[in-house]
Formats: sequence, C-alpha cells, structure tokens
Amino acid sequence: MKKFLPFMMIPLISYGMSIDEAVQKAIQQNIQIQIQKKEIEKSRHMIKEDKNLFMPEFFFDFSFTSLKDTPYMTVPAGAFPFPFSFKQSQKDFKNIEFGINYYIFTGLSRVYKLNISKLQLKSSKEDFNETVNQIKAETKKAYLNVLMAKAVVEVYRSQLKAVQKHLYRVKEFYKEGLVTKIDILQTKVKLSEIKRNLRKAEGDLKVAKAYLNNILNEDIDSDFSVEDVKINIPEKIDLNYLYSKALENRNIIKSIRYRKRQIENLEKIYISEFLPKLFAQAKYFWTDQNPYLDPKGNYALTLGVIWKFQGLKPKYAALQRKTEISQTRLKLKQIENGIILEVKKAYENFQTAKENYNVALSSLEEAKEYYRLVVEQFKNQLSTTTDVLDAESALTSAKKGKEISYYRLLQAFVDLEKAVGGSLK
Repeated sequence: MKKFLPFMMIPLISYGMSIDEAVQKAIQQNIQIQIQKKEIEKSRHMIKEDKNLFMPEFFFDFSFTSLKDTPYMTVPAGAFPFPFSFKQSQKDFKNIEFGINYYIFTGLSRVYKLNISKLQLKSSKEDFNETVNQIKAETKKAYLNVLMAKAVVEVYRSQLKAVQKHLYRVKEFYKEGLVTKIDILQTKVKLSEIKRNLRKAEGDLKVAKAYLNNILNEDIDSDFSVEDVKINIPEKIDLNYLYSKALENRNIIKSIRYRKRQIENLEKIYISEFLPKLFAQAKYFWTDQNPYLDPKGNYALTLGVIWKFQGLKPKYAALQRKTEISQTRLKLKQIENGIILEVKKAYENFQTAKENYNVALSSLEEAKEYYRLVVEQFKNQLSTTTDVLDAESALTSAKKGKEISYYRLLQAFVDLEKAVGGSLK
C-alpha cells in the first residue's frame, strides 16, 4: 500500500481590478485624499466654533482670602466726643460671582470671522476636488503602466518562443550538415539575452504594480490582475477650447479666489477695531468680607461700552491685508499662466504621442513582413542564423515599441484631461 504525505497547497492570492475600480479605490483610500477630507472636517468645526461667538459667555468666579491681621477703621474725635474704631473687614472671607456676558455689537467682527470660516470650507472643498483630479490621473497612469509592463513581458515571452523554435530548427539543420555548430551557439547566446530581458521585464511589472498599490494605499506586495482598457480619444481637439475649459474647471483657481475673499473679510475685521463694542452683563455676587453688609448677596445688570484702539495700529494691519489681496491677485494670475502652460505642454505631448503611435504601427507591419521573409529564406538556406536573429530582434523591438507607444498615448491623453480639470470624452 502506497503512503502519500499530506501537503497543503497555498494559492497565491490575487484579485482582478479594472481601471475604474482602481480610480474608485484611490478616491476612498488614497492618503492625500484622506488628508484633504480632514481639512474639510476641520473647516466645518471652525464654522461651528465661530457660530459660538454669537452665544453669551458664562462665567463663575470663587475666591477665598485670608489676611494676616483683621483690618479696623479708627474714627478720630470730632464728630463724636471720643474716638472709636470698628472692624472694616473680616480676616478670612469668600467672594462668589457668576453670570453671563453678552456682546451686543462688536463692529461686525463676528460676522466677518464667520464669513472667513465659511469661505475656508469652500476653499477646502475645492482643494479636495483638485487633489481628487490629480490622484485620479496618477491612478490611471499607474494602471496603464502596469498594462504596458505586462505587454512588454508578453513581447519577450513571444520572442523567447520564437527563438526556441528557431533553435530547434537550427539543430535539425545541423544534424543534416546544413549549418555549423556556431549557429547553435549563436542562437543559445540570444536565448540567454532574451531570458535576461524577460526577467527584467517581469521585475518592472512587479514594481509597476507596487507603485499602483502605493497610490491605492494597499499592501505594496498585493498582487492583482488588470483588464484591458478602452479610452475613447477625440479625433480633433481645439487648443483654445482646452485653455478656456482649464481656466473654467480647475479647482485650484476657485480655491485661490475663495482665499482672496477671506483676506478681504480679515481686512474688515481690523477696520472694525476702530468701532466701539457694546456689551451687557447679568451676574449674581456674594461676599462675607464686610461684617456689616446686608444683604451679602445681590444681583446686577450692566450695560457698557468699550472703545479702545492703539494709535493707528488697526489701520496699518488693514493695509497689510490690502497688500496681501494684491499679492493673491498676482498669485492667481501666476497660477492661471502655469495652468495654460501645463495645458500647452500636455497638448503637444499628446500630439507627439499620437504621431509616435502611428509610426510604431507602420514599423511593426514592416518588421513582421521582414521577419517572415527572412525565416522563409532561412528554410531555403538563403539567409543565415544571424539574419534570422536580427530580423527577430527587429520584430521584438517593433512589438515593444508599438505597445509602449500605445500606452504612452493613453497616458498623454490622461495628462491632458488632468490639465484641463475634466473629461474630454
């Protein structure tokens, strides 16, 4: 009876993922996007904080005092026929105060402060959308890199099979005395070179997957399979249309505009420091410091005005904000110019990638025909092993060039969409 050793098969865990699924996963898990979400959450808390500026201020004060000596007041003779003294205060006494303060008017500074917080929330949302646009593009390009690396691996595997087939053919010819041993050795050397290239291509594929995993905030060694993508590229794209679309869509421009409005509200806050502040106070206070005071506790309602400012300090603080507004306008113009340049660069790269892909397609057809003819000639002893290997290398280079050009074209289109801040489909 045969005995079999039990063993456990541990499968390599992997999963399939489309490019759209990768983008959705990036939006949910990417660290940069999560950081921007926290900025939005922080801005919402800031609004709630500033809304409480309109609420009354509650206070409670308690103190206990112990004096070294009991204070007395002495009244000299005059009004009375003899001098006398009486206790002015207890040696040990307590004070208790509690109530509410409410600012009725603060020169509208609370309104401006709340406006700043609301604008900060809008700015944070635009920064979030800008980050999402960037990460979506990075994710798509990383996904296309994986597909490109995978295609290169397949090209080298195809080359390996072709050269192995040629090696078998060369060995058969050698047996018949039609070629020398040099042809066999030459083919084996070529096989070793292809295996090295294949190993490097497989390593590049693993690195491309690790890069995508890093964007998705996944385990860097997590394996997955990818699916072919179909991206519809418009035949004609007007550059001037791209310029206007970018200036209309890009969230970073909207964010800077909100920040400018924040500074405008901050300028108003400094100007409001010249205005008086009207407040009301209601409190209850109790003390046993004076032994003759009755009642010891009492209520008080106070209306008051505070009007104070230090020279022209608020004016110059407001002028600083006005200068900062001018700086922001210049910064906005600089960003707009940078976006126009980014669109121009992406457009030219896209046009170049499209031309390169068309050239690669033509080169591949020529390389295929050249390889077919050389192999046929070799079978008829009209070409050498060197000719076959050279033709096969040219075919492999053309296949690799076609795959790389195709995915570079798709990546260039993704860059163009990122530059304009929206879809061009």
